[in-house]
Amino acid sequence: MINEIATIDILNLALDQIDSGNTDSAKDTLITYRDKLQKEVDEFDKWAETQSNIDMAIQLESSEK
Repeated sequence: MINEIATIDILNLALDQIDSGNTDSAKDTLITYRDKLQKEVDEFDKWAETQSNIDMAIQLESSEK
């Protein structure tokens, strides 16, 4: 829920910037937030892949015994 609230805040800020004619700032605001979210997704994907590899190694060890 926290991410959704933050997203709404960022969207409202960007819309306010557009309404005031400051489209470059709105674009920068959205790009910055998008990049932040993408970094979080990339970090999660890396973590999930590591966990999957650990789980697979454990399963392989178990099946070899």
